[in-house]
Amino acid sequence: MYFAEITHDIAEGEGDSLLMVRAQNAIGWVYQQKGFNQIAIEYYKKGLAISRRNKYQDRERHILNNLGVAYNNNGQYDSALKVHFESLALREKYNDEREIAISANNIGLVYYRIKDYRKAIDFFRRSIKIKQSIGYNDGVEVTLVNLGLCYIGVGDYSQALKNFDRIIEICKTGCAKEIEINSYNGAGIAYFQMGAIEKAKESFAISNKLARQMDYKGVEVINLYYLAQIEFTKGFSEKAINYLSKSMGIAEVINYREWIRNNFELFGQIYAESKDFESAYVYQKKYDSLNRQILNEEVIRNLANVQIAYQEKENLETINLQRTELTRRTTLLVLSVIIIFLALAILILLFRNNQHRKKVNRKLSDANETIEKQNAELTNMNLVLEERVKERTQELNASNAALLKSNTELDNFIYKTSHDIRGPLATLQGMCNVALMDIEDQKSIEYFNKLGKTAQRLNEILSKLLVINQINNSLISDEPIDFESILRVAVNDQKNTENGKKICVKEEIETSLNFRSDEDLVKIIVTNLVTNAFKFHNTSERVESFVHISVARCGQEQICLQVIDNGIGIDEKVSSKIFEIFSKASDMSDTAGLGLYLVKLAVEKLEGQIKLTKTEEGHTCFSVILPYYH
Repeated sequence: MYFAEITHDIAEGEGDSLLMVRAQNAIGWVYQQKGFNQIAIEYYKKGLAISRRNKYQDRERHILNNLGVAYNNNGQYDSALKVHFESLALREKYNDEREIAISANNIGLVYYRIKDYRKAIDFFRRSIKIKQSIGYNDGVEVTLVNLGLCYIGVGDYSQALKNFDRIIEICKTGCAKEIEINSYNGAGIAYFQMGAIEKAKESFAISNKLARQMDYKGVEVINLYYLAQIEFTKGFSEKAINYLSKSMGIAEVINYREWIRNNFELFGQIYAESKDFESAYVYQKKYDSLNRQILNEEVIRNLANVQIAYQEKENLETINLQRTELTRRTTLLVLSVIIIFLALAILILLFRNNQHRKKVNRKLSDANETIEKQNAELTNMNLVLEERVKERTQELNASNAALLKSNTELDNFIYKTSHDIRGPLATLQGMCNVALMDIEDQKSIEYFNKLGKTAQRLNEILSKLLVINQINNSLISDEPIDFESILRVAVNDQKNTENGKKICVKEEIETSLNFRSDEDLVKIIVTNLVTNAFKFHNTSERVESFVHISVARCGQEQICLQVIDNGIGIDEKVSSKIFEIFSKASDMSDTAGLGLYLVKLAVEKLEGQIKLTKTEEGHTCFSVILPYYH
C-alpha cells in the first residue's frame, strides 16, 4: 500500500496518466484484499475514468475485472454483472483466452451469489474448458472451488466434495494459499449441508486459521458464520452468538453486506430459539431491510437488463456466425461448380493429350528405328576409326621415337662440335694475339683485330650452344637463391665494359624471400636479361640510360623478376619472335640471337613464365614469374 500511494503521488505530480491508472488499480486491489470493497470500488472507478479518457483499453479491461469482483463482494450484483460483461466483451475483442476464462469465472461467481446456480455452473465450466486448453492450471483450481460451491447450491454435495478433496490433495504439494483457504471453506459448507457436523467444523477451523494468517477477512467472516451455525445446531447458543459476533464485527468493518445480512438472519433465529423475541424481531427487521437493499426490484430489473443485453449480444454473434456459415457454404457451392467444370475441362484436355501422345509415340517409334540403324552405322564407323587411331598412334609413337633420337643426336652433335671447334678456335685467337704483338703494320693490325673479334663471337656462340645442351639435359636442383649476389656479378660484368660505365643501374630486391630453385638456371635468366639491357642501351648523348631491376614476391608461391631499360627498344614487328632461336631484335645486334632463347628455355624448364611489355613511359620491360621449388 505504501509504495502504491507513493507511486500515485509521483504520477499526479508529473501528470503521468498511465502511471496514475496503475497506481489507482494497485491501491484498489490492496483494499479489496483487506476486505474494504467500498473503498476499493472508489479507486477502481477513478482509474477506469482515466483509462477511458486516454483510451488505455488494456488497463480498462483489467480495472473492469477488479471492479466487478469488488462490486460482487460488496453485494452490488447488478453492477458486478454489468461490469464483468463489459470486461468480457473487451477481452473477446482482443481474443485473450486466459483473460476470457477469468471473466467467465467471475461472471459465474455473480450468478452463484444471486443463487442462479445453473448459469453459474455454465460459466464455470466454460472457464475451466478454456483454462485447460491453454494449460492455465492455477486458474483451473480456483474455478473448481467455485464450481464446488455451485454444486452445493444445487444440492449435489458429493460432487462438491470431490472437487474440494481433489484441490486439497493438490495443495499438499503446493498451491496458492487463497485456493487452499477457499477449498477448506467449501468442503466445510458441503459437510455442513450433508449433516457431517464434526467434519464441517474441522474444515472451517483449518480455513479460518489460514485466513487469519493471510488476513483474508472476507473468508474469515464466512467461516465464523458457519461455526456459529454448527454451535447453534448443537444447541450451544452462547458459543454461536460469540462466533456470530466476531463474524459481524469483521463484516461491518469491511462492509460485507451479503454476510451482514446473513448474520442478521442467524441472530434472529438464535434469539427466537432462546425465547428472546424482542431481540429476534430487531434482527429480523435489520435482515429484511438489508435484504431489500441487496435484492430490490431495481437491482433485479438491472440484472435482467444486463442478462438480456448479453443475450442479445450472443444472439447477434450467433446470427453473424450463421451468416458467415451461409456465405461459406455458398462460396463452397460456387467453388464446387467451378471445380466440376475444371475437372471436365481437364478430362477433355487429357483425352486430347492422350490422342496426341499416341501420334507422337508412333512417330517416336519410327524415329527409334531410324536411330537404331544410324547407331549400327556409327558402331561400324567407330570400329573403323578405332583401327585408324591405333595405326596413327603407332605412327605417332614411331615419329616421337625418331624425333627423340634426332634431338639426342643433335644435342650430341652440338656438344661434340662445340668441343671440337673450340680447340682450333682457341689456337686461332692465340695466333692473332701473338701476331698483334709482333707486327707493326697498321693495316695488318686492323685485320688481326677483326679476326680476333670474330673468333671471340664464334666462341660465345659455341658457349651458348653448350648452355642449350646443358639446359635440355640437366636435372633441376633445389638450392637457396641469393638474387643480390647473382645481380652483383651480372651487373659488374657489364659495368666493366666501356659503354656499361655510363648506364645507371637501380636494384630493388625484397628482403626475406627465402626463394629456392635451380641456381644455374636462375643465373642464365638474370645474366642474359641484364646483358641484353646493357647491350641495347640508347647511345644518344641527350638520353641518360638506365636499367631498373626488381625482385619481389607475387603471390604465396611465386616471385617476379623485372628488368626495365630505356634503350633502343624492340620493334613490334619482331616482338613476337624475339624468344626464337637465332632471332635478332635489332640490326645493331652483333650477337647470334641466342640470349633470349636461352632465357625462355631456362624459364620453361623451371615451369615459369616470361613476357615482354612496354611501361607507360614506353620503356622495355621483361617480366619473369618463377614458382618456389618444392
